[in-house]
Amino acid sequence: MAAVTMSCVVSQPVGFRQLLAKYLAPNRWTGTCNFWDSLSLYDRITVCFHAGLKKGHAMTCFSELSQSEREAIVCAIDDLRKAFAKYRKHGVSNTTFLSWLTAEQRKTLFKHAGLSEREYMQPYCYVDKDGCEWAGDVIRAMKELFHLFDDAPSVLSAVKPEEYA
Repeated sequence: MAAVTMSCVVSQPVGFRQLLAKYLAPNRWTGTCNFWDSLSLYDRITVCFHAGLKKGHAMTCFSELSQSEREAIVCAIDDLRKAFAKYRKHGVSNTTFLSWLTAEQRKTLFKHAGLSEREYMQPYCYVDKDGCEWAGDVIRAMKELFHLFDDAPSVLSAVKPEEYA
């Protein structure tokens, strides 16, 4: 799993960049575009929230976004897919899993669950307690995020093939 950004590309020697542009970049670019464009609007809004972008970016095709917006999105997808990798949830309680997430990842999870800052500010250990009003929403959102990136390409690219030169 990786995210290709412009800084990653320009750090490579020119000859190597030309090889990448010819043989690897087109498939990586197409795969990233197809993945983003196939996400539901709700899932795109979640990724944009995690990337620090506005809701309006979620309605734009990946290829029409600016370089910085594409980089923010691929980095957000890469971060979320690592955080919500299925193997991380095996054999642990919901509270333990939530404790492994960064504050930003947890905030994105709560946003995806449709919860407010009020619920986010409560101790996340409540999620495993009976009577927690928002536990069901968080658990549902966790399950969704565990599967959201199943079809994501292993290497995401924010860089168009023609920008490698």
